[in-house]
Amino acid sequence: MAGVPRTLRPRRPRGLVPALSLAALATSPTLRAEPPPGPAQWGVPDGEDHHVRPPHWDEFAVPEPPPFYIAPEYPLAVAFVPANPGNFLANGIVSYDYVVVHTQQGSYNGTISWFQNPAAVVSAHYVMRSVDGEVTQMVLDKDRAYHVGSSNKYALGIEHEGFVEDPGKWYTWATYSSSARLARWLTIQHSIPIERAHILGHVELPNQTHTDPGAGWNWDLYMALIKEVVPPTEIRGVAVDRSKPCTITATQATQIQATALADDPGAQCQVPGGTKLDYWHARRDIDGHHRLFMPAGEGPCAGMSGLDADGYIVAAHWSALCPDTAMAAAGASVQIDGGGMTIAAADGSFSFNAAVGGHTIDAFAPDLYELASEDIDLAVYPGARLVIALDPVDAPDPTGGTTGDPTGDPTGDPTGDPTGPTTDPTNPTTDPTADPSDPTLPGSSTDPTADPTANPGATGSEAGEADSTPTGDSFPGFPQPALPDGYGQDDAAGCACSHAPPRPTDALLLLVLLGLRRRARASCPRGQV
Repeated sequence: MAGVPRTLRPRRPRGLVPALSLAALATSPTLRAEPPPGPAQWGVPDGEDHHVRPPHWDEFAVPEPPPFYIAPEYPLAVAFVPANPGNFLANGIVSYDYVVVHTQQGSYNGTISWFQNPAAVVSAHYVMRSVDGEVTQMVLDKDRAYHVGSSNKYALGIEHEGFVEDPGKWYTWATYSSSARLARWLTIQHSIPIERAHILGHVELPNQTHTDPGAGWNWDLYMALIKEVVPPTEIRGVAVDRSKPCTITATQATQIQATALADDPGAQCQVPGGTKLDYWHARRDIDGHHRLFMPAGEGPCAGMSGLDADGYIVAAHWSALCPDTAMAAAGASVQIDGGGMTIAAADGSFSFNAAVGGHTIDAFAPDLYELASEDIDLAVYPGARLVIALDPVDAPDPTGGTTGDPTGDPTGDPTGDPTGPTTDPTNPTTDPTADPSDPTLPGSSTDPTADPTANPGATGSEAGEADSTPTGDSFPGFPQPALPDGYGQDDAAGCACSHAPPRPTDALLLLVLLGLRRRARASCPRGQV
């Protein structure tokens, strides 16, 4: 800090660290159960951040590291860097009624350093950096920071880096999204309603002379993002039918973008008017935008910074969205880590409470949807969202002679040709004219296409080429849904996962493979057994 007048340098009086440690480790006060304060209850001002610092303070200020480690209460904060003890009142919160949005009128480091200076007599609970949303906690939630005068005893403050006069530069997507997560955390921890009446700007509190965060702060976007945050330990998901995407049409030249900012300077994919776009799920009405989850690798933005799978669209630039029920895999069973199970609702939604760490979500419906699996990491905070797409089970082969043939033709002939055979060609004994020794008859002991499982002398090659899919008569009493392409194959068309032909004693295993648990398919690519 060479060249800076001594009077402008941050000072930490000696003998204050023990008092700080006692304040930091003190138990939380017993908060009075009382309604939000009215004008008659504000009391005497006890400190307010006027965002005024000595000239050039932010250019030279360097925050001092804490004398010892104190864990931040907010799990996403990078550190707890304590404000000077003279800049806040220990155990001074009376009730948690408001989360207050401030603009620092300065830099991130300069603000942290100023709150450490005993000459400041100001502080806030949290300080946030603009470029990446980094958060530093400076005052414990139970302590009264000096940021909104007579409202301090009821309010938790978040200071955002930047200047009211230049919101386009300082109020970034990282600022909004990070601040929304922090605000949601505070509402959860302290039972604060997620309403504009309780999430306020500095200017909106009584008896204030400030204008921050100013007209450039987008309250609609901020509140929408707060409500989008999933609480900790919770996984919220939607099961969708991969074969039923919603198709919308661009009504004008527009873009798919990585954020919901109106003038997003980040990743964008330009889309001409008239473009068709498929999506599986939408998070609606985020300040005039929709967030779409789409089939990856498809559509007009394939391969562009992930915007083919997850992106925001301007709602007014596209035709109407479909109802969620039109795309949902309603009724699918959804299981977490092979244990707890739930059923997807009519709109496909489901949720789980889970511990922090990695989890596997399986979704399936016997005879309706193939097994689909997604891995997800659940952080300490926030919770997680998941969209899992299920493939419908393949329709029965019309030449397979299934009992579900709508023509009733036991040969499986979809035309129902009355001139065709009226007896089962796989059982020559039912045809009085059949010669069991005729090698041209299906099912003959010399028939080269006969089922190798009935011929102990069949070679491995023959077994691999034969149809190993069991018929409806193989396991009496067990339904036989169609199997996905690639099952039991060991060639270029399959997934090269070799499975022996099923035996009657394998009935339970077959049902397991069809959805109750995932075993043999674990080493195959997704979408194959």
